[in-house]
Amino acid sequence: MPAEHATLKCVIVRSDGRNLCDLIGQVLEARVASADICRLNEDSHLVYTHEASVHVRDWVAAELGDGESVLVVEFETWSSCGPGVDARWLARHGH
Repeated sequence: MPAEHATLKCVIVRSDGRNLCDLIGQVLEARVASADICRLNEDSHLVYTHEASVHVRDWVAAELGDGESVLVVEFETWSSCGPGVDARWLARHGH
């Protein structure tokens, strides 16, 4: 069941055998508006969604193979500094 309000989640994937970033981006974009997804690097995305962390994890886990992992962390508050995170994107999503 979706949460009452959207929250920011960080989705981190790990694989020794393949780059998962584009695949995970496609999985997220199939369920969340692209304006609510921010790619951080080759291993992680920020996602702003009403869906619970466990549901986001399950979406991604369905695409993983043996030895691959996903971690979804939900944030109530956050702060950032530097060019690695889009400050305007964060500001549009509750900060």
